[in-house]
Amino acid sequence: MKTGDAYRFTLSWQKDTEERSMAGEFLEKLGNKKSKFIVQLICDYIAAHPEAVNSKESINFIVNSTPLSDILTEKIQLMIKNELAGKVTLQPPLDNSNSEAVASEANETIKSNSDESIDDMLGNLDMWNNA
Repeated sequence: MKTGDAYRFTLSWQKDTEERSMAGEFLEKLGNKKSKFIVQLICDYIAAHPEAVNSKESINFIVNSTPLSDILTEKIQLMIKNELAGKVTLQPPLDNSNSEAVASEANETIKSNSDESIDDMLGNLDMWNNA
């Protein structure tokens, strides 16, 4: 909105994607320099897309957004897997000549089952889907 010799705008958006959260945090850090940054950003955009200033053209934006709930789920899965990594092991029997192979195979089975259990657990957490 034009007000006398200045322009005044208010922007707001939900922080429901990683990109939106990142943009909001970045603008917060700019403090009173947001206007200078936005003006420069728009000028750079117009220089790269001069057709944007043509009032007869409509401007379309395609924004790649990643739902924040997907990112949180991935981070939680990674944290749980890292925490559990190497903590579940089987001790091979002392009298079995194939003990190392048996223990290795058992550990892989446990790890595979553990990964599936973690995925099942996270899949059932409804609160992450509503974040």
